[in-house]
Amino acid sequence: MKKIVFYMPAIIFIIFYGLIIISTELSISPFVYAWIALFLISGILLSKGEFRSGFLGMLPGIHLMYMSTKDTGQILPIELPLGIIVVTFYLLCSGFIFYKKKKSKK
Repeated sequence: MKKIVFYMPAIIFIIFYGLIIISTELSISPFVYAWIALFLISGILLSKGEFRSGFLGMLPGIHLMYMSTKDTGQILPIELPLGIIVVTFYLLCSGFIFYKKKKSKK
């Protein structure tokens, strides 16, 4: 697995929110900056072989799933599926790192 894969959520969120800021000049929630920071920290630590750092990447996904429980009147309820995808992604990445590290010890 290439190490750039660990940075995919950060890249996608930076592009998405960057386009929102540039095209509509709207402000975004401060939580987004924290999410991107957590994605970047998790990507850096996962690329160094720390499988426990996948939990840092799961925190924004867990927050997204929590946000889906609140009724905000949105047209598309996107938070729950997106949160599940983010948590699953980091579970798979952490599992891969754990398996790779365990295999190399044998």
